[in-house]
Amino acid sequence: MIENKTIGTQSSPAIRADWRFWSKFAVSIGLLAWIISKIPLGSLKDSLVHAHRPSLLLAFFMVNLCMVVSALKWRPLLTVLQIQIPLGRLLAFYYAGLFANNFLPSGIGGDALRIYYVARESGKTKEAAASVVMERLVASLALGLTAAMAMLFVSHRGSSVVFWSVRGLVIFCFVLLVFLFCYPFREEGKIGIFLRRMGDYKQFPGTLAGVLMLSFLFQGCLVLSNVFTFMALGIHLPLYIHFLYIPVIMAVSMLPLSINGLGVREGMYVLLYGYAGVDGATAMLCSLLFFTQVTVSSLAGGLIILAHK
Repeated sequence: MIENKTIGTQSSPAIRADWRFWSKFAVSIGLLAWIISKIPLGSLKDSLVHAHRPSLLLAFFMVNLCMVVSALKWRPLLTVLQIQIPLGRLLAFYYAGLFANNFLPSGIGGDALRIYYVARESGKTKEAAASVVMERLVASLALGLTAAMAMLFVSHRGSSVVFWSVRGLVIFCFVLLVFLFCYPFREEGKIGIFLRRMGDYKQFPGTLAGVLMLSFLFQGCLVLSNVFTFMALGIHLPLYIHFLYIPVIMAVSMLPLSINGLGVREGMYVLLYGYAGVDGATAMLCSLLFFTQVTVSSLAGGLIILAHK
């Protein structure tokens, strides 16, 4: 009886993890099926066959340039916490995290893997976690501000969902930044140490400003990857439309509702780009092409994970 109880206790976390994975998988498949049932797909194959290949290659290049920029903005956040890791290794860790995101909800799994690799290499777990959380926070602020600036060029409101999403994201990030810069952080224990490492960044406003600028560059590369993807299918939209919609889509896709945002992201493409006059089938195809570019790019991360075992 005791042995059976012990085995059941040990296996329960694995059971819960499996349940979460399959529930997210079901959400992804269910959302994709629902979207496909609502839009005409007759011309989808023809659009894909006649897609402009050079534009798709440019989109793929921009996706990978995003990875380089990500490593560049992560490195100074580690350096100020006395963690010195070569840029090439940080880039490898980022690709490994990108690969992990293919099997996990949102980008949290990839972030956890990056923390693990840096902690294993430096022996500083709290500092590694603080650097990844701060990078995410600054990146989210840049994401929201990018969309907020794009709203200045929009002559019609379209959907209030977009505008309230952007405002909410910007306000949330500003509140967190004010908290980090004003709270004294004197707590003890593991959480206290982590919070103090986060608070250490208030001593380096120049570093945070530089990371914010690189985060804007990242958003630009991300938007351009989508611009080239839409151009490959013959869709030419004003640049500010992409700068408004893509940050909102990426923010919603990060919610832990499905596997790597699959299904959620496609629904957002169909919804938002529909306001710009793009038909649902084309918008969904653009989303899936972007997802494919990211997934193919992430395959290098799979090899990196195997090499680090």
